[in-house]
Amino acid sequence: MGEPENIERVITALVKVPPKDLLIIELANRFMKDGQLDYDALAEAQPEVNRAIAEAKMYGAYTIRAVSTLEQLEAIPDVGPGHPSPSE
Repeated sequence: MGEPENIERVITALVKVPPKDLLIIELANRFMKDGQLDYDALAEAQPEVNRAIAEAKMYGAYTIRAVSTLEQLEAIPDVGPGHPSPSE
């Protein structure tokens, strides 16, 4: 599979990824007071904060995995006509 096909596969996959609104961003916006985070209010919302942190870590881990997969795609040699396969 050549580069144009790989690019098309990546684009097709990315189009299927739904937008994600992370709870941690919502909480940061919700608990702003005079331009600063309201740490007392955040402490009262600790269970929700913990969920937001877990969600953000999971999303980050999946993002790292996706980036790694894309980097591996770049490393795959083109084995089309006129190019020797790795086993030759």
